[in-house]
Amino acid sequence: MSAHARLALPVTLAGLLFSLAPLADARAATSVYSDLYGAHCRALPTEPGNGTRTRRCAGVAGYGLLIHEADATTSVDIVSPRGAHWPLDYWEVVTPGLARVGRKAEWRMELRHGQLVPVALLMRLDTANPRSNGPRMAAGAILVGARIARDGACVVYRGNGATRSADEQARSAVARARRCLGVLDAPGER
Repeated sequence: MSAHARLALPVTLAGLLFSLAPLADARAATSVYSDLYGAHCRALPTEPGNGTRTRRCAGVAGYGLLIHEADATTSVDIVSPRGAHWPLDYWEVVTPGLARVGRKAEWRMELRHGQLVPVALLMRLDTANPRSNGPRMAAGAILVGARIARDGACVVYRGNGATRSADEQARSAVARARRCLGVLDAPGER
């Protein structure tokens, strides 16, 4: 991974343009990473009665992430620069079982009208396999991809995150995906 791929946050758009200037194709996507733990995240007050812990983490280009954890399960919301919350519902769409987000989020960025904008979000989930696992549950790592549009975001890919080619497979699948995954989708239906 190049030094440009591991940019520290907060990242300014001007800094991104400078470090990623040699994009050959205006539609070519590149990756920028943000932290999901530590100094770039802050805990939000826990809502009484539901026990969900939420932290807000800095993203890129004015976007942020809300990481929700409850009963050893997790989900993520993308927060747009205008403050809109787009729930990705990992606990319904990806896995209902034990899961925790990895250390980094990968934002797929494209140059549009002279500005780098996020078009996808890739995250790794570390999962456990309890005795009674559901059909969408697997032990190990799951790689999750969401498409980001002006008016919302949704999960479009979930796959094995433990293979050597997992990152490239996820990037390719997210770039091609045209429909959102739903609660009833089996992992092979993409």
